[in-house]
Amino acid sequence: MAKTKPYTAGEKRVFHKLALALVAADIESQVIKPHTEKETGKPYQKKGGYLDVYLNSDPTVKRAWKTLQKEVQKIRSDYVKYAEAEKNDESRT
Repeated sequence: MAKTKPYTAGEKRVFHKLALALVAADIESQVIKPHTEKETGKPYQKKGGYLDVYLNSDPTVKRAWKTLQKEVQKIRSDYVKYAEAEKNDESRT
């Protein structure tokens, strides 16, 4: 197996920014949302919530997060198209 090259400093920074956003999203969904809903008895308002405030505080993290979200949506769409094509191929045989 070929040896992989180490990540460049720029690539490492992108991973770091994505990790910051993922941790903030996790804190919001696993800690803040349940606690807020328990305390108030109302559904948590995600818009303007912790993740939004965090992302607005660091534009580079926000940019990386939005890019990741777009890529995830594109990949999900591609997988659906692939699965539908496979299903159609199987039904023809």
